[in-house]
Parts: sequence; C-alpha cells; structure tokens
Amino acid sequence: MKFSDQYQYEVNTDLRELEQVLKELWLKNQERSLDKPHDLEYVRDILLQASAKSSNFFPTILSNTLEEDLFFRGELDTEIYQHLRYLPCNWHTHSFLEVVCVIQGNCTNYILEQTLKMSAGDICIIAPDTVHAISAFSDDCVIFNIILRTSTFEAAFFGTLSDNDVLSDFFMRALYRSKTHPYLLFRTGEDHELHNYIGYAYSEFLSNRQYKNRMLNSIITAFFIVLLRNHGDSVIAPDLDMTGSDQNLIYILKYMQEHYATISLKELSIFFNYSERQLQRIIKSSTGMSFSENIQKLKMNHAARLLGNPDLSISAIAEELGYSDAGNFRQVFKKYYGMTPMEFREHKKI
Repeated sequence: MKFSDQYQYEVNTDLRELEQVLKELWLKNQERSLDKPHDLEYVRDILLQASAKSSNFFPTILSNTLEEDLFFRGELDTEIYQHLRYLPCNWHTHSFLEVVCVIQGNCTNYILEQTLKMSAGDICIIAPDTVHAISAFSDDCVIFNIILRTSTFEAAFFGTLSDNDVLSDFFMRALYRSKTHPYLLFRTGEDHELHNYIGYAYSEFLSNRQYKNRMLNSIITAFFIVLLRNHGDSVIAPDLDMTGSDQNLIYILKYMQEHYATISLKELSIFFNYSERQLQRIIKSSTGMSFSENIQKLKMNHAARLLGNPDLSISAIAEELGYSDAGNFRQVFKKYYGMTPMEFREHKKI
C-alpha cells in the first residue's frame, strides 16, 4: 500500500514475523477470545510464548502502564508504530497522547466502557491515563499509532487553535476533562492530503537524518492543522450529546468566535433556530462556561492583544470590541485582569 505518489513511501501489508506468530497463537486458542479486551495477566502467557518464538518481540507489550519518560527514545517527542495485528487485546494506559490512525481495514477500539468501531480513514486521539484496548484481528487491517509527549501534542494541536479560544476550550474540555469519553474521533474518509502526512511522518521516524526530531514535530503540527482545517467541523466528542440540537455545536462555537464583538444570545438563537435556553445548555456543556462568559473571555483576550499596539487608543479598542462606552470597557477589563487597560499596557512594556 502506498501512502502517496509524492513521497513514494510504501507500507508492506504482509504479516510480519511477530504478527504471524501471534496469529498462530490466536487460532490455537480460539476459546480464550483473545480479540476481546482482557487484563494483561490473562494474556501474559500468550505474549511470553510469542516472545519465545519471535526475534522481533517488543518488551513494552508486557507492560500495561507506559510512562512517558521511559517510553520515548532519546530526545524524540514522537514515536510512530504500525500496530501489531493479532496482538491479544488487553487493557492498558499510558501517560502520553496516542493518535490511532486506521489506514486500511477495520478494528475495534475499546475505551473505558465504550466500544468504538473504526474503519479506514478514522483517526482517534486518546487522552493520557485512559484505559483502552485495541482489537485488530484481520490480515488487511493497517493501523498506525502516533505516540506524542503531552507537551508536544498541546503545542501542535492546541497551538493551532491559539486564536480560536472557544474551540480550544471545547477540545480541551472534551479530551482532558471527560471522565467517560476521553477521546476525540475524526472520520476523515479518503482524505489523501491528511493521510499523506502520516506516511511522511512515518518515513521520517524510520530515518536517521539530521534534525529528525524537529522535522517530525513540524510534520505532526502540519498533520493537525490539516486535520482541523478539513475535519474540525465534524469531530465527534462523545461526552456530549452530539445528536439532535447539538449536531451544529462546532458551527455555533465558530460563529461565536467570529462575531463575538457584536453577537447576542438572542441573535445566535435566531440564526441557528434554537431557543436561548437550548443554546445556553449546549454552550455550557461543551465549554464549561456560559454564553456571556465565553464572549467576555474572547473580548478580553483580544483586548490584551490590541493593547500591545501603542498606536491604538483605549477608546478605539473599546469600539472594536463592541463597547459603546469606553468607561464600561475599562471597568470590565479591570475586573477581568485586576488592572486598568493603561496599567496593563504599561506592564506589557516591562
């Protein structure tokens, strides 16, 4: 299978030596349902048998808790692996981010009590310390696991959203603060542009070229930019009720983001044909803040940026943010930051 004609990088879809061994053990132990999630101790004997029969065994498979400092090699911030087919499905956690990319075929991703069916083009971002297990039991299934230090993921993913405060809050809340669904799912279909970056990153990861870590980080950042640009509107954040009235959630948040200087809750409700009460519930559940709190945060963040320009007067900034009264703007700003706009501007000069 070739990722892209541009990079000419091909992935051998034939079963590797260890995968052949694991498949044989699975076929010999059908009664044990190794394709269903179990505790590591239940499948440890199978893994030890595979270790004895294969020269390409990975010791980390025998651990159900993987720590960031011990897992990453050298100075690398990113590790990329082709997931082992027929690996006994076992519960595990790790202290870093994992991005599961299904390139071909189908698999089942068990996350806590959720059963997530994934097919080609699906990309799932799993939060740190999340109990999960992946079942990939077919020859034609090709999955790549992108493992990222938490700091690297946040710089690449949330850094892309730095100017989109409402969306950033939404993704942060969905991924890190969900107790039952700590993941984000993107169904990207046949997005060759996006999948090309996976192949490019994997090729770089296998290389030993100069500036490898910096190059990998740059590719991963580009990967997330394309992911959010092409599929940010259709992300599945299952901790929320993303059916019915909530299906336009991302569009609502984006609209708030783009019109925060003038939009009111009433205008927003009319535009999306929801009641104000419905919108308040949707916005509060997705961002943790009310409509007015989100709007105020957007205005104050923009005000802080504008105050960095000494040529802009306080009244001009207030007007751009939708305040008809500069005195009201000063009052709101001081309550938010604990200092007046002029004091804030002077503080930034230091």
